[in-house]
Amino acid sequence: MALDIKAEIEKIIAQVTKDGDLKEKFMKDPAATVRGLVGDQADDDTIKKIIEMVKEAIGKSGGLSGLGEKITGVLGSILGKKDDDNDDKKEEKKDE
Repeated sequence: MALDIKAEIEKIIAQVTKDGDLKEKFMKDPAATVRGLVGDQADDDTIKKIIEMVKEAIGKSGGLSGLGEKITGVLGSILGKKDDDNDDKKEEKKDE
């Protein structure tokens, strides 16, 4: 089953902002914390994007306004990259 990245980001933000111990763990080792929460469903690039969005969300004192648009932008860059990779592979096969 595919990972719903937007849902994972929202879930992690909610968990980290409510749980002080989890927030401290995230601040010390964000990659391990996110990997522990999402498991092996996400590749390294996706983990980095999730960390970026969570850090931005918990760093804002004014709340989470505009976060949905940023998540959508991140998703577009992740999904677009994968689509571009697939297009490149298709082109390579054509050339052979």
